[in-house]
Amino acid sequence: MSNAAIDLLSGTIFLSVGVLILQNLETIARFDQSSGVKVHSWFKKKLGDSVLNREIYSVGTPSGFRKSRIGLRGAGVFSIVVGMLFISLGLVRYFHLFSV
Repeated sequence: MSNAAIDLLSGTIFLSVGVLILQNLETIARFDQSSGVKVHSWFKKKLGDSVLNREIYSVGTPSGFRKSRIGLRGAGVFSIVVGMLFISLGLVRYFHLFSV
């Protein structure tokens, strides 16, 4: 495969992932919260009240759910922007507009 085709394929994958994240944001955030509660309780059982068991953000609470949605929304937008950059670079290489 040529570099242009690889860039176009990578861009398409990044765009698809970003769109899927943004379309299913609520479901992914709920899964993140429920799995976070399970992992946190498992760590609490294994580590006790250790410094290693400190929460980065609260899970299972409304504020934790909101922070999870914000983080996932940022990941989706970032993925779309990176996908657009890859597709742009692939099109530039494909049409030989610049010697990149």
